[in-house]
Amino acid sequence: MRRKKKTGKEATESIEEYLEALSRLVEKKAELTTTNIARELNVSPSSVSEMLKRLSKEGYIRHRPYREIALTKKGQILGRKTLRKHRVLERFLGTLGLSRNRIHDEACKLEHYVSDELEGIILDRMEPPRHGKGVLSLIDLKNGEEGKIFSMEGGRGVVRRLEDMGLTPGTKIKMKRSAPFSGPIEIMVRDSCLVIGRGMAMKIFVLVGK
Repeated sequence: MRRKKKTGKEATESIEEYLEALSRLVEKKAELTTTNIARELNVSPSSVSEMLKRLSKEGYIRHRPYREIALTKKGQILGRKTLRKHRVLERFLGTLGLSRNRIHDEACKLEHYVSDELEGIILDRMEPPRHGKGVLSLIDLKNGEEGKIFSMEGGRGVVRRLEDMGLTPGTKIKMKRSAPFSGPIEIMVRDSCLVIGRGMAMKIFVLVGK
């Protein structure tokens, strides 16, 4: 049986899906290997190998057989953008009362069709969650204190920047060090240390002890 050739749009979606998966693995500090990518996308290793050749040819990754894969700058930009849009859509779909599994599935479909302009409009229209009991600004956490990000406030540029750093509602964090006065904040996220300016940290609210 002859294999049906993908359309241009379907091919672009496949590239974005793979780059999003690679970006997720980078966030997790996982090795970019064929096995890990196949597990992340729930596809066969042979399918991954085929796509890696294309991604390398189009300049999204650096890859040689039996060597570790690395995203190029071009690949990093598109991967992070796709992942960011996925997370924005998950936040929006969550306000509609959908189940968690459906939120993820629908975000996977829609992320390829949302323009940067529409993404910005969605961010602007979403009302920040009200701060409840146990919710503190990140700058108010003590060294060693842990929690989950409850909400992030600020303009679309601020939220995009935070999401590009892997900070989204529900992300587990731990305060490593809060410099005195106007110094930066150091937090642990997915076993990695992030340094955030105090002004940016004031826009992140954390549900402590969760």
